[in-house]
Amino acid sequence: MPTFKDLNSLFKHIETKIQDIMVDEVAETVKENMAESVEETVYDAYVPMQYKRRMQNGGLIDQSNMEVTEIPNGISVRDVAPLDNGNSQYSLDEIVVEGMGRMPFKRDFYTDTEDKLSTNQEHITALKNGLNKRGIKCD
Repeated sequence: MPTFKDLNSLFKHIETKIQDIMVDEVAETVKENMAESVEETVYDAYVPMQYKRRMQNGGLIDQSNMEVTEIPNGISVRDVAPLDNGNSQYSLDEIVVEGMGRMPFKRDFYTDTEDKLSTNQEHITALKNGLNKRGIKCD
């Protein structure tokens, strides 16, 4: 662990580490929880009759489609799975969450993910584990 001459230098060091952890460990935890929420909120809601779901092969549950963006004091995770018909006027997540078009009803997996994390606190555990891994002891 480096030494610091003043508190501002220490805080800047910790903030840099926290942002790295947010993009790595916390983002991975959020993606895992979001995939679970998609499974429960979207895929378990009904069986489609007119199309085949892509699931982990380019669909909403495919974590490679979950885009992480750094924002002040955190991250934002959005599912950017494309529509399979090539239409770019709408996004798949928007159609599912808002219940647009032929979707039978709204299936807001974003809110479900937030609720899940609020309950299980796995994002907090990921942050603490990341800090400990980087030599910043955190209970």
